[in-house]
Amino acid sequence: MALGTVPRFSIVVPCHASRAWLRPCLDSVLGQSFTDFEVIGVDDADPEGSGRILDEYAAADPRVRVVHLDENVGLGLARNAGLKQCCGEYVLFLDADDIYLPGSLEAIGARIDSATTHRGRPDIVMFDYERIFWDGRVLGSQRHDAFAREGAGVFTAAERPIFLTFLELVWNKAYRREFLTRHGFAFTSGFYEDAPWTYSTMLTAERIATLDRVVVHYRQHRTGGNIHATSGRRQWDIFDQYDRVHAFIQSDPELAGWRRFAFDRSLDHILAVLAKPERIDPDDRAEFFHAAHAFAKRWKPDGYSTDRTARGFKRWLLIHDDYATYSTLKLSARMLQVPRPRKTVGKLLRRGKLDPKLVLYAAGDFTQYGGNPRAIFEKAAELAPELRGVWVVDDAGVIPEGVEHVITHSAAYEKLLAKATYFVSDANWPTDLDKREGQLHLQTHDGTPLRTVTLPDNKEEYLHQVDRWDFDLSSNRYSSEIWERTFPSYFEVLEYGYPRNDCLLTATLDEVRGIRARLGYDDSHLVVLYAPTSDDWFDAAELAAAIGDHARVLTTDRQERREDLMLAADVLVAGYSSIAFDYANLDRPIVLLAEGHADTYFDIAEFPPGVVARSADELLAALRNGAFAAPEAAKHRQLFRERFCEFDDGHAAERVVRRVFLGETDVPAITPLADRSPPPSAYFVHNG
Repeated sequence: MALGTVPRFSIVVPCHASRAWLRPCLDSVLGQSFTDFEVIGVDDADPEGSGRILDEYAAADPRVRVVHLDENVGLGLARNAGLKQCCGEYVLFLDADDIYLPGSLEAIGARIDSATTHRGRPDIVMFDYERIFWDGRVLGSQRHDAFAREGAGVFTAAERPIFLTFLELVWNKAYRREFLTRHGFAFTSGFYEDAPWTYSTMLTAERIATLDRVVVHYRQHRTGGNIHATSGRRQWDIFDQYDRVHAFIQSDPELAGWRRFAFDRSLDHILAVLAKPERIDPDDRAEFFHAAHAFAKRWKPDGYSTDRTARGFKRWLLIHDDYATYSTLKLSARMLQVPRPRKTVGKLLRRGKLDPKLVLYAAGDFTQYGGNPRAIFEKAAELAPELRGVWVVDDAGVIPEGVEHVITHSAAYEKLLAKATYFVSDANWPTDLDKREGQLHLQTHDGTPLRTVTLPDNKEEYLHQVDRWDFDLSSNRYSSEIWERTFPSYFEVLEYGYPRNDCLLTATLDEVRGIRARLGYDDSHLVVLYAPTSDDWFDAAELAAAIGDHARVLTTDRQERREDLMLAADVLVAGYSSIAFDYANLDRPIVLLAEGHADTYFDIAEFPPGVVARSADELLAALRNGAFAAPEAAKHRQLFRERFCEFDDGHAAERVVRRVFLGETDVPAITPLADRSPPPSAYFVHNG
C-alpha cells in the first residue's frame, strides 16, 4: 500500500489474553491473496505479551499498525480505539483467536463491487462463518442457508429480517467506514457489546448485501477461554446492553415494528446465558433470573403475549418471575441425563491425608533421572530440605545411589500416589491417576517445541490428563504460546525458564575444563557436539576426521548428562531439534543443519541461531574456515537468544521451588540477557 493511499479494508484486531492464537490470526490475514488492506492491532494492555507479537508483525509488514492501550478497557472500547485509526474504505473486526479463510478478502471486495449501484456502495456486507472446535470439528452456522435463499441483491433489515435472527456478531460483516462515521457508531463497554452495535448498525443501514461464503473460522475453546465465556458478575452486563438496544429502538418511531422482535431475541439470549453453568454459577442463578424479570418488566411491549412453544413458555416464566418452576424444570432435565460412568482408579489407594511435604518426580516417561525434574529436585533439597522427594522409575538402575525412589506400579508406588502433595514430571502421569483435592501437578516439558506436537487420537482422554496440570513451565514466550494452544486447559503458565539450563548459566570456566578433562579433552581441542536429526549427514568419526586433528566430536547418545555435554562443547552442530534452543544459552557458535522438515511450527533456517549448512560440503566449509564463529554468525545467534533464551538466566529452579513448593509469589526477577555471564568456551579462551 503506497503512502497516503486509502486501503480498501481496515481490519481491527483487539488483543487481550489471546497470545496463543494471535499468530495464526494475523497470518490468516496477511496471507490473503487480496493485499489492499491495513491491520490495526490493539493491545488491550495484555500482560501476556500480545503487544510484543503485534509489534513484531508491524516491524515485518508495513500494513500492520499497533495501538497500545495503557489499561485494559475490554473488547468494545479496544475496538473503538482501533476504529479511530482506520483509514480504509471498509472496516472489519476480527477477534484475535479467529482466522480468515484463504481468498476471503478478495471475495468480499468482489461482492462490494457487484452490490454497488447508482445509489452507492453497500453500507454493510454480511458473510458466513463456521465454528471450529479444539478437537478439529467444524460446525456451520445455523442460518447459513439464508444466504443462498434470501441474500440476493441489496436490501434493508426490514426487507429481509431473517438476517437479524443470526447471532449478534460484529466480525461477520464489513462496514463502510463513511457509514459508521456519519452515524457516530461506537461500541459500549462491558460484555455482550455486540448486541447494541449489531441492532443499531443493521437497523440503520440503507443498503445491506450478503456474501454466501464462509469467511471466518470462529474458535470454540475447550476451556471456555474466549472473551465472553467467563463466569462472574460481568455476565450481568447483558441487561445493560439490551437496555441500550431497546432504548435505541424506542427512540425512533420508525422502528416501532421491531419492538417485539427485539424483546423476544433479548429474552432468548438471556435465557441461553442463564442455562450455561460456566457463565452463571448455580448459586447465582436465582439472582440472575430475578434481574432478567426486572429487565423484561422494563421493556415488555404493550399487548405482548408469549407464543405456545417451549421457548415461549420460558419467556413467560421470566416475565412472571416464576423461578420456582424454572428451577424445577432445570432440575428435571438434569435428572433425565444419564451420568457418564466415572473411571475407576484400579488399585490406587485413596485413604488418609495428603503428606504436605511429599514430592514425586518423574522424567522421560519414568526412564530417567534428569531434565527439568532433576534440577528442581536438587534445588528443592537446597532451599526446602524439609520436603521429601521420591523418584518414580521403571528401572532402579537409572537412579544414583542415595536417591529415594519407587518402581512404577508397585505397592509402594500406589501408596505414594495416594498421599503425595506435589507431582513433578516432564510428561503425563498415568491415565488412571485420579487427582485428589489438594494435590498439585507441575508439567515441566522437555525442551522448546520446534517439531509440531500432535495429540493422540483419543484427544479427550489425553486432555483429561492435561486437566490435572496446575502449573506449566515455559522457557520463553514462544513456548508459552505453543503450550497454551496445544494443551487447552486451565493451568497457570510459569514463565521462569528451564531449570535444567541453570547450570549453563552458572558454571565456571574451571568447571567446564573439569568436564572436558573427564571426557578426555584439553583446551587445544575443538569439541563439536553433533546432534543431527537426519541420517543424511556424517557419522561422528567421519566428521571429526574431516574437520582436522584438533577436532573432537561428541554425540548426544553418549552416557553423560546432556548439560555436561553442552558445557564441554565449543560449537554445536544440530538439526531441527530443541537442543539448539538450550545450547544458545551458552552464547557459543551453532551450525544449523537445514533439513527442511515440514512438521515444524516455523522454519528455523529462516531465523537461525548461527550459520546454516544446507549440504555436507557447506558444513565442512563452515567448520574449517571459521565461518561458524564469524561476526555474522554471532549476530544471528544474538537475535535467536533474544527470542528463545528469554527466561533462562540460571535461577529457574529457584523460582519454581519458591512458587510451587513454598507458595511464594514474589520470586526472583529474570536477569536481563545483557547481564548474564555464561561460561566461555575453553577452546576459544585458549586460542584467544
